[in-house]
Amino acid sequence: MIKISQKIKLTKKVLYNVAKPMDFDYPQQNLIMANRMHAFMRDNDAIGLAAPQIGISRRVFVMQVSEVAFNCFNPEILESSDELMTFEEGCLSFPDEFLTITRPKTIKVQYQDHTGAVIVKVLKDITSICFQHELDHLNGIVFHDRTPT
Repeated sequence: MIKISQKIKLTKKVLYNVAKPMDFDYPQQNLIMANRMHAFMRDNDAIGLAAPQIGISRRVFVMQVSEVAFNCFNPEILESSDELMTFEEGCLSFPDEFLTITRPKTIKVQYQDHTGAVIVKVLKDITSICFQHELDHLNGIVFHDRTPT
């Protein structure tokens, strides 16, 4: 069981490591963790937050674009469009930094909810960009790694 404290704080402790898969032995704890992550994300005016950003090396992130909230456990991209979108991204782990990143505009994704049920969706535009940014965190990739050298 993963415990998350009442007070969440950002850390770079596990930010550059590939996160471990989530399990579903304690689905209620998974939901509590996701809810706390959402609260932290909203309190910091963000649209996404990955577990490695708060020191938890697990494959989970939360995001909310417009009115749609996501709890993404063990997420993956199944397909990506050839059409690209360039967007100025920010990141809670690097406050006051904004980088222009190009990513696929549309993606087909799969993830699990807090109980382990599989969800498949097609995401477009900013929702797609946010999903890709947060998934990068689970793979030890930060947005600096996506800029041309």
